[in-house]
Amino acid sequence: MKIENCRICSAPDLEACIDLGRQPWCNDFITADQVGLEITYPLEACFCNNCGTLQVSYTVPKEIMYCEHTYLSGATKTMKEHFQKVSDYVCRSLVKAKGLVVDIGSNDGTLLSTYRNNGMDVLGIEACKKPAEIATQSGIATEIGFFNYDYAVDIAQRRGKAMVMSAANVFYHIEELHSVTKGVSYLLDQDGVFVVQASYLPRLIESKAFDIMYHEHLLYYRVENLNYLLNLYNLEIFEIEEAPVHGGSIVAYICHKGKRPISSKVNQMIESERLHGYHKIDKYKNFNDDIVAMREKLVQLIGDLKGAGKMIYAYGAPAKGTVLLNFYGLTRKEIDLAVEVNHLKFNRYIPCTNIPIVDERTVDEPDYYLLLSWNFAEEFFRSEAYQSGKRKFIIPVPEPKIYHK
Repeated sequence: MKIENCRICSAPDLEACIDLGRQPWCNDFITADQVGLEITYPLEACFCNNCGTLQVSYTVPKEIMYCEHTYLSGATKTMKEHFQKVSDYVCRSLVKAKGLVVDIGSNDGTLLSTYRNNGMDVLGIEACKKPAEIATQSGIATEIGFFNYDYAVDIAQRRGKAMVMSAANVFYHIEELHSVTKGVSYLLDQDGVFVVQASYLPRLIESKAFDIMYHEHLLYYRVENLNYLLNLYNLEIFEIEEAPVHGGSIVAYICHKGKRPISSKVNQMIESERLHGYHKIDKYKNFNDDIVAMREKLVQLIGDLKGAGKMIYAYGAPAKGTVLLNFYGLTRKEIDLAVEVNHLKFNRYIPCTNIPIVDERTVDEPDYYLLLSWNFAEEFFRSEAYQSGKRKFIIPVPEPKIYHK
């Protein structure tokens, strides 16, 4: 369904600016009998000329995207360490008492486990059955459902108010954005903290990380437009930091209005966003031109290597990889297979590419790996295979380049 009004301010003044073509839902890793039957949707971004929000123009219903989801937060050491760092800061510096932590889109419970490590009572709300089951099996109380205002009222009646609420890399996924934000405002204790972690739009543009734009990511936050949304529900950002995960992210610490002093960094980041033109559409039209040029370079590089008889596998099968492969038109003709450590993806295929996903431990080393999980490159560079000089990576963004020890 194509939106007619801005997801944040509801204004009708939307203008198209980025076009990634027709794409499958990027986390729909299919089985062999589903190959060739994939459904595709327009993947376009538009800009709101009223509040300055970049957002996806078409909404794929949440019931389709989250009925079967294969992403697991605990699949990489980097994310575990990052979550623990955030949790330690919140529990030691921002809240004065132990209490309930509610995580929206809690996945496999990796984030909540860090709050449990800090002695907090935890509750996860997760729409996807398999990750929720993994969390429950590890002792993280998890309910299967979509968080919204009504759900918040129900939790408050059963468990009381939350001292900490979290939305880690999910707050830009939310279809019922206003109901969810209203729910957060209702459920959050008056002295509580709401922690939002999300890809930061200026860093995404700087690194040309177009593959982070997909149907699940309905809108893209700057500090200014995130605060705009929060202010509608008597919430505000009081502290913010950047984190080197998912290609460049922000961690926003949020409270009820007037409850905490506002860090000068909040306004400094808004001023910087405006200084560099992120509140204007021209920035995003130029970005669209840049990624088209990137596509030509990588397709040429892959073509030259294949022409020389080289074997190329994909390293990782993240959602962003589906977007990149489909936008670049790369299929099993160029990429023989993809390796993974996430068992939920084994024996499936990257949609619309016919590329099979296999257990990394079962294959021999190819000539090159196209690193689709490029945001964890530093972690992969520490592997024995790379350090020994045996492994070669092709990293596609911000410019296609071969990395070899």
